[in-house]
Amino acid sequence: MRMTVLAALGLTAFLASPIVAADTPSMADRLVNDPRVDALNPYGLRLPPTVRADKSVQFGKALRVPLKGHTDFWRVGVTTPVLKPVRKGDQIVIAFWARAEETENGAPGRIGRVQLEATPVVRAIFEQPFEVSRDWKMYQLKGIADQDYGPRQLNAALHLDSAKQVLDLGPVFVLDYGQPAR
Repeated sequence: MRMTVLAALGLTAFLASPIVAADTPSMADRLVNDPRVDALNPYGLRLPPTVRADKSVQFGKALRVPLKGHTDFWRVGVTTPVLKPVRKGDQIVIAFWARAEETENGAPGRIGRVQLEATPVVRAIFEQPFEVSRDWKMYQLKGIADQDYGPRQLNAALHLDSAKQVLDLGPVFVLDYGQPAR
Protein backbone atom coordinates (compact mmCIF):
# COMPACT_ATOMS: atom_id res chain seq x y z
CA MET A 1 0.00 0.00 0.00
CA ARG A 2 2.77 2.47 0.97
CA MET A 3 4.59 1.81 -2.33
CA THR A 4 1.36 2.42 -4.29
CA VAL A 5 0.72 5.77 -2.61
CA LEU A 6 4.33 6.89 -3.03
CA ALA A 7 4.32 5.84 -6.69
CA ALA A 8 1.05 7.69 -7.28
CA LEU A 9 2.62 10.83 -5.86
CA GLY A 10 5.84 10.30 -7.83
CA LEU A 11 7.83 10.15 -4.61
CA THR A 12 9.34 6.67 -4.83
CA ALA A 13 12.85 8.11 -4.45
CA PHE A 14 12.06 8.54 -0.77
CA LEU A 15 11.94 4.76 -0.31
CA ALA A 16 15.73 4.69 -0.56
CA SER A 17 16.12 7.69 1.72
CA PRO A 18 17.05 7.32 5.40
CA ILE A 19 14.01 9.44 6.33
CA VAL A 20 11.62 6.59 5.39
CA ALA A 21 11.44 3.79 7.93
CA ALA A 22 9.13 0.81 8.41
CA ASP A 23 7.04 2.73 10.96
CA THR A 24 6.71 5.80 8.73
CA PRO A 25 3.57 7.91 9.08
CA SER A 26 1.04 7.53 6.28
CA MET A 27 0.95 9.93 3.33
CA ALA A 28 -2.24 11.41 4.83
CA ASP A 29 -0.25 12.16 8.01
CA ARG A 30 2.53 13.82 5.97
CA LEU A 31 0.11 15.92 3.91
CA VAL A 32 -0.02 19.45 5.37
CA ASN A 33 -2.26 21.19 2.80
CA ASP A 34 -5.47 20.55 0.88
CA PRO A 35 -4.10 19.29 -2.48
CA ARG A 36 -7.35 19.57 -4.44
CA VAL A 37 -7.42 21.91 -7.44
CA ASP A 38 -10.62 23.47 -6.03
CA ALA A 39 -8.62 24.54 -2.96
CA LEU A 40 -5.94 26.47 -4.90
CA ASN A 41 -6.02 30.25 -4.44
CA PRO A 42 -5.37 31.94 -7.80
CA TYR A 43 -4.29 35.58 -7.81
CA GLY A 44 -3.32 38.32 -10.26
CA LEU A 45 -5.76 37.71 -13.12
CA ARG A 46 -8.74 39.98 -13.86
CA LEU A 47 -10.97 36.94 -14.16
CA PRO A 48 -9.95 33.99 -12.01
CA PRO A 49 -9.33 30.75 -13.91
CA THR A 50 -11.99 28.09 -13.60
CA VAL A 51 -11.61 24.49 -12.52
CA ARG A 52 -12.12 22.09 -15.46
CA ALA A 53 -12.79 18.39 -15.63
CA ASP A 54 -9.73 16.48 -16.87
CA LYS A 55 -9.69 12.70 -16.47
CA SER A 56 -6.02 12.51 -17.47
CA VAL A 57 -4.73 14.04 -14.21
CA GLN A 58 -4.91 12.77 -10.63
CA PHE A 59 -8.33 13.52 -9.03
CA GLY A 60 -9.76 14.48 -12.48
CA LYS A 61 -9.65 18.29 -12.21
CA ALA A 62 -7.34 20.99 -13.52
CA LEU A 63 -7.02 24.75 -13.39
CA ARG A 64 -6.36 26.28 -16.84
CA VAL A 65 -4.40 29.53 -16.57
CA PRO A 66 -3.92 31.73 -19.67
CA LEU A 67 -0.81 33.89 -19.30
CA LYS A 68 0.65 36.83 -21.22
CA GLY A 69 4.22 36.59 -19.90
CA HIS A 70 5.80 39.35 -17.85
CA THR A 71 9.14 40.12 -16.23
CA ASP A 72 7.24 40.40 -12.92
CA PHE A 73 6.13 36.76 -13.29
CA TRP A 74 5.20 36.51 -9.59
CA ARG A 75 2.20 38.83 -10.09
CA VAL A 76 0.09 35.90 -11.37
CA GLY A 77 -0.01 32.54 -9.67
CA VAL A 78 -1.65 30.22 -7.19
CA THR A 79 -1.07 29.50 -3.54
CA THR A 80 -2.08 26.72 -1.19
CA PRO A 81 -1.81 27.27 2.57
CA VAL A 82 -0.01 24.87 4.88
CA LEU A 83 -2.71 23.88 7.37
CA LYS A 84 -0.55 22.06 9.96
CA PRO A 85 2.46 23.13 12.03
CA VAL A 86 5.95 22.64 10.61
CA ARG A 87 9.11 22.42 12.75
CA LYS A 88 12.51 23.90 12.06
CA GLY A 89 14.57 21.33 10.12
CA ASP A 90 11.55 19.44 8.73
CA GLN A 91 12.06 18.14 5.21
CA ILE A 92 9.28 19.57 3.02
CA VAL A 93 8.31 18.45 -0.48
CA ILE A 94 6.08 20.45 -2.81
CA ALA A 95 4.80 18.06 -5.49
CA PHE A 96 2.49 19.38 -8.20
CA TRP A 97 0.93 18.26 -11.47
CA ALA A 98 1.34 20.59 -14.45
CA ARG A 99 1.37 20.69 -18.23
CA ALA A 100 1.87 23.36 -20.87
CA GLU A 101 -1.37 23.29 -22.84
CA GLU A 102 -0.23 26.01 -25.24
CA THR A 103 3.11 27.79 -25.75
CA GLU A 104 4.72 29.95 -28.41
CA ASN A 105 6.54 28.00 -31.14
CA GLY A 106 6.27 24.71 -29.22
CA ALA A 107 8.66 25.87 -26.48
CA PRO A 108 8.41 24.20 -23.07
CA GLY A 109 6.09 25.90 -20.61
CA ARG A 110 7.68 27.83 -17.78
CA ILE A 111 6.82 28.38 -14.16
CA GLY A 112 8.94 31.30 -13.03
CA ARG A 113 9.21 30.06 -9.48
CA VAL A 114 7.71 27.51 -7.12
CA GLN A 115 8.41 28.32 -3.51
CA LEU A 116 7.60 27.57 0.08
CA GLU A 117 6.95 30.98 1.58
CA ALA A 118 6.27 32.47 4.99
CA THR A 119 3.14 34.61 5.32
CA PRO A 120 1.59 37.15 5.79
CA VAL A 121 4.79 39.06 4.90
CA VAL A 122 5.97 36.96 1.96
CA ARG A 123 9.48 35.55 2.40
CA ALA A 124 10.74 32.59 0.35
CA ILE A 125 12.12 29.69 2.40
CA PHE A 126 13.23 27.71 -0.70
CA GLU A 127 12.41 28.07 -4.40
CA GLN A 128 13.05 26.82 -7.92
CA PRO A 129 11.90 27.60 -11.50
CA PHE A 130 10.48 24.80 -13.66
CA GLU A 131 10.15 23.99 -17.35
CA VAL A 132 6.84 22.26 -18.01
CA SER A 133 6.19 19.64 -20.69
CA ARG A 134 3.11 19.32 -22.90
CA ASP A 135 2.06 16.14 -21.09
CA TRP A 136 0.87 15.89 -17.53
CA LYS A 137 3.81 15.34 -15.22
CA MET A 138 4.38 15.59 -11.49
CA TYR A 139 7.16 17.99 -10.54
CA GLN A 140 8.86 18.20 -7.13
CA LEU A 141 10.71 20.73 -5.07
CA LYS A 142 12.42 19.72 -1.80
CA GLY A 143 13.71 21.91 0.98
CA ILE A 144 14.14 22.37 4.72
CA ALA A 145 12.01 24.53 7.04
CA ASP A 146 14.17 27.34 8.43
CA GLN A 147 12.19 27.77 11.67
CA ASP A 148 9.03 26.60 13.44
CA TYR A 149 5.74 27.64 11.81
CA GLY A 150 2.17 27.37 12.99
CA PRO A 151 -0.83 26.47 10.83
CA ARG A 152 -1.35 28.92 7.92
CA GLN A 153 2.01 30.64 8.47
CA LEU A 154 3.34 29.01 5.26
CA ASN A 155 2.11 28.75 1.68
CA ALA A 156 3.27 26.83 -1.33
CA ALA A 157 3.21 29.34 -4.20
CA LEU A 158 3.52 28.81 -7.95
CA HIS A 159 4.45 32.06 -9.72
CA LEU A 160 3.27 31.49 -13.28
CA ASP A 161 3.44 34.50 -15.61
CA SER A 162 6.93 33.96 -17.04
CA ALA A 163 5.90 33.38 -20.69
CA LYS A 164 3.01 33.76 -23.11
CA GLN A 165 1.40 30.37 -22.53
CA VAL A 166 -1.56 28.44 -21.23
CA LEU A 167 -0.74 26.23 -18.25
CA ASP A 168 -2.89 23.52 -16.71
CA LEU A 169 -2.35 22.86 -13.01
CA GLY A 170 -3.50 19.74 -11.23
CA PRO A 171 -3.29 18.87 -7.54
CA VAL A 172 -0.56 20.50 -5.45
CA PHE A 173 0.75 18.47 -2.49
CA VAL A 174 2.80 19.84 0.40
CA LEU A 175 4.29 16.97 2.39
CA ASP A 176 6.22 17.14 5.66
CA TYR A 177 8.77 14.33 6.00
CA GLY A 178 9.85 15.50 9.45
CA GLN A 179 13.38 15.62 10.78
CA PRO A 180 16.20 13.82 8.95
CA ALA A 181 17.30 10.50 10.44
CA ARG A 182 20.47 10.76 12.45
